[in-house]
Amino acid sequence: MKSILAGLLPTILCLLFAVQTIQAQSSSRDMEMKVEELQLNRSPVKTQNDLYSYYLIPHKLINNKFGYINATTGDTAIAFLYDSAGYFNEGLSPVLLNGKWGYINTYGKQIIPFRYDSTGEFSGGLCFVSNDTLMGIINKTGKEVIPIQFTELYYVDDNLVRVMKNNKYGLYNTAGVQLSPPRFDDMTNFYEERAWVKIGDKWGFINKEGVLLISPKYELADRFTEEMAWVKTDYGLYGYVNKLGEEVIYPMYEDAQSYSEGLAAVRTLMEGGISSYIYIDKKGDMIISNVGEGISWANPFQGGYAVVNKGRDKTGLIDKKGIEVIPCQYEEIGELSDSMIAVKENGKWGYYKIYYSNALNSTSSSMPISCRFDEAASFTDGVAMVSSGDAYYINKKGEYIKPARETTNGEEEGQQFRKEQFTIDYINTRGERIIMGRPGILSSLFFNGMTPVAMNKKWGFMNKQGVLAIPFRYDSVGSFNEGLATVRLNGKWGFIYQDADTLTSCRFDYAYNFHKGLAIVKMNDKYGYLDKTGRMAIPCRYDMAYTFKDSLALVRMGDQFGFINKSGEMVIPCQYDDAYDFNEGLAPVQKDGMWGYINKHRQIIIPFYYEEAAAFSEGLAAVMKDGKYGYIDIRGNTIVPFRYAAAYSFNQGRAIVMDEEEGMLMIDSKGNEHFAAQFRSGFYEDLALVVNEKSKLGFINRQGQTIIPYQYDDAMIFREGLAAVAIKNKWGFINKQGIVVIPLQFDAALLFNEGLGIIANFNK
Repeated sequence: MKSILAGLLPTILCLLFAVQTIQAQSSSRDMEMKVEELQLNRSPVKTQNDLYSYYLIPHKLINNKFGYINATTGDTAIAFLYDSAGYFNEGLSPVLLNGKWGYINTYGKQIIPFRYDSTGEFSGGLCFVSNDTLMGIINKTGKEVIPIQFTELYYVDDNLVRVMKNNKYGLYNTAGVQLSPPRFDDMTNFYEERAWVKIGDKWGFINKEGVLLISPKYELADRFTEEMAWVKTDYGLYGYVNKLGEEVIYPMYEDAQSYSEGLAAVRTLMEGGISSYIYIDKKGDMIISNVGEGISWANPFQGGYAVVNKGRDKTGLIDKKGIEVIPCQYEEIGELSDSMIAVKENGKWGYYKIYYSNALNSTSSSMPISCRFDEAASFTDGVAMVSSGDAYYINKKGEYIKPARETTNGEEEGQQFRKEQFTIDYINTRGERIIMGRPGILSSLFFNGMTPVAMNKKWGFMNKQGVLAIPFRYDSVGSFNEGLATVRLNGKWGFIYQDADTLTSCRFDYAYNFHKGLAIVKMNDKYGYLDKTGRMAIPCRYDMAYTFKDSLALVRMGDQFGFINKSGEMVIPCQYDDAYDFNEGLAPVQKDGMWGYINKHRQIIIPFYYEEAAAFSEGLAAVMKDGKYGYIDIRGNTIVPFRYAAAYSFNQGRAIVMDEEEGMLMIDSKGNEHFAAQFRSGFYEDLALVVNEKSKLGFINRQGQTIIPYQYDDAMIFREGLAAVAIKNKWGFINKQGIVVIPLQFDAALLFNEGLGIIANFNK
């Protein structure tokens, strides 16, 4: 069992690192593309009838022809005839021949002719296909269920598809029936059988038959929950409509939240001029109000209780009568579980016990466990994990039960592996353990002196002294960047400082890290920009927004792209079908299927000649023409001829390209080919990770010289002068001369960052 886990742990660590790094450093452009990719390739649950096709794996021979092998035997299952091939799903797989895609079955028989420019996988008997720039949906006989005439297709429900034509949205069902012609400027997913639609700048909603139940007239609207949805009028006031489109609660509130357990929190002006949240029922009657100092923030009810704030950082718990079951005097409150709830006071955690009397129809509480722990998790089956130095379990009286490392007979092996069979430690460049990990604690690399850590599905942050600087309280977190980190709580995102103070409450649908003083945030399916004062520097009005580069940011409205400045002014209108960021003064943009380049004054500098185009780097950009890649300069002159299957950006005068016959090559800025290599990474600290024909890994320099011989079974890139390498499942670190500076003794190892590296060992 240990050898299997030894293979899994580096993957787990890499995934943890990747999640945090993507959160901290990726552009929202990449995020959107990932979301769209997942939407178009929904993964169905494989059934036993699909088991044989599960073992059919596409494979490419040296002549670049694709076929399928049986993964269990290694035998050829389907002949190598195709130019490309996908995976089988529901008994069919897409294959490419002579520039067109079709489908074959598990015996290699052509089922759907080769006639599409692009295809997806079958799911529920249906599949997306496209020709030119138009999309449609076919069934497993090749019949067009939804005709190939739309520029966008998107599932908004299991059986409903949003379509776009001439920049307008309509609705089809998966039987191919047009429920609503393309006439809306925007359309959301369906919630409680209703979808909001937009005409001009106003919102209304339709049902699943495409019937417009309420004409667009609202500035903003929320999804339906418990048959109610809040709406915002032109006057900036909030009210509620029901699923019939009736305005059941007149717009009169400064803010509004979704209904939960029959109540919704709204903000209104109370007596004495105090702006406070109150709770109303579905008739609009005020059920809970606290006039006094007022409720500064109110959360939805869950299990009969809601967490509220009074004043600054004074948190408590109320029931549906408005009674403070837990007084509003605590710094934080956890989640109610197993009749217990954690509270924090003066930096320490304790627990309240909640009692509910059916006879009296009332709630009361007591505090059997005082605030004395550094960390405290939720109770489950009568026990909770706490820590005061070491982690251990307590019962509902606060009595010690067992250490956190100890296992119970009923724990599953997989659960035990995740929680306790390995520890993650931090070492310095001499291999000395600086921070000793504890079982059950997951962590990542350090960024800006802090690293995210997790215990029992809750996240916090640890500093370089190994001290938990921000306790385990969040459902998810990003990494710190520019002094702030994104955090998620109860499904919403906000921002915190490194001293745990809050910049904004968790109120955004999504949030990206700060970049040059601005952070992209999402509210009500629209994107905007937040500044470091917590103010909306640019309102949430875009369908997608990207980080500022070269003083401009790419934005999308509908299906068209343009650019704004930091004042939110539309410098270049949304008129392009696709676009990428400005770099070196030019941005690649697409119009009518072809790519060119514009400057910041909207002038077309390089005409729309190319099938694909990348950003400029070191004065050159990779572009595609007639299916081949080459490089052009900023005047549009061809510098490197169009002869490659793939091409990457220049860095320090060199770029990696893919030649169909010779494989991966290194070229210079004049197009001279220097050497071939099987790259596993780009160049990091002037060395690239490469693999030989025996699957051994080594490192080469930019001249193609082997600097570190091919001898490792696994390896990672160089960071801060060191690289993690492995032989026979044991990891250590080498320097750039290939000298082992930290012996190969660990069960897993990751990169160094900010002077510390991650290693892991299984607990014997």
